[in-house]
Amino acid sequence: MMNAINRVLVVVLLLIAMCMCTITLVSPGWTLYQITWQSDAAMHFLNSLQPHVQVGLGILGALTLDIIFVLLIILELRRPARKAIRVEQTAGGEVQISVNSIADRLKYEVDQLPGILRTKAKVSGKHGGVVAELDVETAAGTTVPEQAEQIVEMARQVMEEKMGLKLARPPKVNLRAVPYPPAPKSRPPAPSGDAG
Repeated sequence: MMNAINRVLVVVLLLIAMCMCTITLVSPGWTLYQITWQSDAAMHFLNSLQPHVQVGLGILGALTLDIIFVLLIILELRRPARKAIRVEQTAGGEVQISVNSIADRLKYEVDQLPGILRTKAKVSGKHGGVVAELDVETAAGTTVPEQAEQIVEMARQVMEEKMGLKLARPPKVNLRAVPYPPAPKSRPPAPSGDAG
């Protein structure tokens, strides 16, 4: 995202500079006259304001610019999320797997476990390896500790043993059990008796 913002800013600044240079070089006298006229108008406007209003407008303008510059600096320094992760267990070359492929494989493998209804996997690359978080929906009546242990072990096997990745920390699993369906209400017995 920051690269796109940088490109847009550079293009806009270059277009402005190109226009300004062209106008200045084609008619320098007119350009200087406009600069002088605008400066006089700005000075006249500032002189017509009360001192405290001038200071207030200056502070407001400075704060606005400072906030914009700080946001641009934060966006520039923030590292983009890694889209691919290097496989650790390879010899003779370098192999990378996309984050989406890892998440799809995790989802597929965990969905095969008994009692799993739906899985959503989020994978990101950190300095120490891979971080995985799973949102898992299980059937009603499953034993939570046992189910969670199976999911964590499956995720670990998939990433470390099957895909050759290094885990930065154990996989995080968010379990959600589907609620039991409501028990059917028993109907009261129909009244018996002869119709008179």
